[in-house]
Amino acid sequence: MQSLFHRPHHPETKPLPSKGSFFKPHVDTPRSEKMFGSLVIVFPTSHEGGALFLRHRGHEWIFDSGRELAAVREPAIGYVAFFSDVEHGVGHVISGHRVTLTYNLYFGKGVSPNSKDAASERLSLPPAVYQSAFRETFQALLENSEFLPNGGTLAFGMRHVYPIVRTMDYPNPLEPIYGALKGSDAVVYQAAHALGFQPVLYMFYERPRVRGNFAGVVIDQVIDSSAVGIHEDIGGTESVLLHQGGLEVCQNGGVDDDCYEKSVERVEWVTPVKTFNRHQSTFGTYGNEPSMDVAYADLVMFVRIGKAGERLAYPPVSQLKKESERGRMNW
Repeated sequence: MQSLFHRPHHPETKPLPSKGSFFKPHVDTPRSEKMFGSLVIVFPTSHEGGALFLRHRGHEWIFDSGRELAAVREPAIGYVAFFSDVEHGVGHVISGHRVTLTYNLYFGKGVSPNSKDAASERLSLPPAVYQSAFRETFQALLENSEFLPNGGTLAFGMRHVYPIVRTMDYPNPLEPIYGALKGSDAVVYQAAHALGFQPVLYMFYERPRVRGNFAGVVIDQVIDSSAVGIHEDIGGTESVLLHQGGLEVCQNGGVDDDCYEKSVERVEWVTPVKTFNRHQSTFGTYGNEPSMDVAYADLVMFVRIGKAGERLAYPPVSQLKKESERGRMNW
């Protein structure tokens, strides 16, 4: 992976972190869509305390640099690299001075992919053992004729935070995320891509539940709500999303007619939707009187697979959009 190490051009002069110093737990704010993490370098100055705490989704790791550096016989430095959505903080320094350099990590120029096919080469992946284990398990499931015998769509709620920001380079904020996937999100993408599938990132707009369904609309872009006005008599936000190329989705609750429309894509949620990538859009609505409508969407990944024996014969997104449009016209 290529990356750029960035530090401020005009660093502030601060006293050395000495006895009593600490840093409250926090999550870094990404400075651009290309920032993916941080690197902390700890110099071998004598100190006690000042351990670095890392927390993410209920897990915690501790790097006690004072103890680790004191235990080595040869001159050495300590370093820790972590994704930008990992909460981190520094415990109280008991004695000595803890001296560090912190770098923001960015994808280098040209690293963010211009196509989804290139993304698998530029992901922030965990150790290879996890990648191999997931891919082997996934492949074994695909070879099992009882697993989704008629094919289907696997849906994954994302496990890391990504900046969803429209820029001049990327008018669709989802495009750069393909090349910035991290951790388990990257493992899922790479494994599915390597097996011949085309994972797709969507914004998922959940609708009020009907008969226990987990249903809504997914769309592979972020709608510019400032340019959209909604007539109350045409169905509101959902109609706008479908008109812009969105797809209706529904998870079966065990009864075949739970997803009652033929044009609705049936999905199986492998990992639940999380709200830490939630995007809010405010729409101006007008009917009997003008008002505001707020829609919330969460980032998800879909992997479509074909039926047993023909796993790679899955429908492309363009075909699904045509079928969805045809179903709405016949409804």
